[in-house]
Amino acid sequence: MLKCEFLLLKVYHHLESNIFPNIPHGIYVTKASQYLGKLRKLDIIKKKLIKDNYCKVQDFMEAMNKFFHDPRREKLHLNQREFMENSKKVFAIQETN
Repeated sequence: MLKCEFLLLKVYHHLESNIFPNIPHGIYVTKASQYLGKLRKLDIIKKKLIKDNYCKVQDFMEAMNKFFHDPRREKLHLNQREFMENSKKVFAIQETN
């Protein structure tokens, strides 16, 4: 599960380093509170990961896919394709022809 934690950390890092510093000052409170709601959803995934609620890596990946496909979530400049590419690298998954 350490690899799952690493992938989750990459998502957190992206949000904290790319999103929050780029919010315009005039609307910072409004936008930051919206993004904090998204971080709370990631926190739920993190807590389940820490408590070993995901029996398989596939369970974690499904939770992350739900996070990326949540219709209520505002565009976070998070790219699911990039997340999937990172997961393939982390888990050493190779494409088959």
